[in-house]
Amino acid sequence: MNELFDKLVLRFIFTAYIGLTLYLYKYLHRYLYPTVRGQLMKIFYPEKNACDTLHFFSRLLGIGIIYGQFYFSLNDGILLALFDFLIRATLAFVFYLTSLYILESIVLGNFEYSTEILKNKNMPYAIITLTHSLGMAFLINKVLQVAGNSIVLMLIFWLFSLILVALSFKAFPLVCKLPFNSLIIQKNNTIAFAYLGIFWGWVVIIHSAFGQELKDIRWYSVLFILKILLSLIILPIFLKLLHFIFNIETKNIFGAEDDPSNNIDIGQGIFHGVIFITACYLTSVITGQIYFGNFYPVF
Repeated sequence: MNELFDKLVLRFIFTAYIGLTLYLYKYLHRYLYPTVRGQLMKIFYPEKNACDTLHFFSRLLGIGIIYGQFYFSLNDGILLALFDFLIRATLAFVFYLTSLYILESIVLGNFEYSTEILKNKNMPYAIITLTHSLGMAFLINKVLQVAGNSIVLMLIFWLFSLILVALSFKAFPLVCKLPFNSLIIQKNNTIAFAYLGIFWGWVVIIHSAFGQELKDIRWYSVLFILKILLSLIILPIFLKLLHFIFNIETKNIFGAEDDPSNNIDIGQGIFHGVIFITACYLTSVITGQIYFGNFYPVF
């Protein structure tokens, strides 16, 4: 009975903590984007600016995702479990916001939030920020699961994932030849859907690389890096196979020149995103979702 009561208490505390975190983010948003400090103090009308609604609530959804499948250890009592939860949950929240700030500085450094979201109502910009919010939330959620109660491992794995995600953007021109900055300026959703699929594709691969039992940190790190390298080898094979099997032709795919016209069809962006995330998921099946058991015969 005491165990059931402790679990019930922790659920209510968890609910209160998430509510407090969402409320706290409302004020942190003012400091992350100083040009809109007075905006969130007013009544929020979501129908007036769909881009702002998408940007802001994707953050809130991301906060919910990072706390999914949270682990409580009741071996040492409810007080220590609560203390451990508060530390890990707060660090996860800090890691999440830091990740979004760094990613937006790298990917959207040429654009200003207040200009693109509040003034221009730029939907591609909003979709790209949503992509970052949900993608990093799933990665940090996985980091929390793998690291367990170790704060040091949380920090190490978070840095691993953040570095790999940042490098994936540097590889974006190799995967997709659509002009990134110019299409955002033109408010062309083509680049938003292409970036969404490509970014989430890399997230699938990184997420899959974390999916192994942690017994020794050195061996785990070696396997993690090997899975990433193996994915980089298998991924182009699946991309080529998808093109070959379904006889896909497009003038603006791998190795093609940028389309100089402003009238780039949205289908190109959807194609780039869908085929890449499909190939990434098939790659993750090979590298991270095959189980061989523990017994291997010796002759």
